[in-house]
Amino acid sequence: MAEFLIWLVAALGALGGVVLGRFWGRVEGKRQGKREAEHDEMEETLGKLEVGRKAVRDGRDSDPAERLRRNDGAW
Repeated sequence: MAEFLIWLVAALGALGGVVLGRFWGRVEGKRQGKREAEHDEMEETLGKLEVGRKAVRDGRDSDPAERLRRNDGAW
């Protein structure tokens, strides 16, 4: 009877380890997915900032009359 209880405890321990491992892996996967999404969002934001800076730089370097013509319809 004692051997049976030892095997039962060992089997329950193994089963608990498998369940805990799957749960832990799922949690880590969600965390990693969030980090990747935040990283991608930051890269996209930085790209947009660079495009905006280039547009401002190009707009300031142009002729004032040309800038007025381009902005005339925007107002």
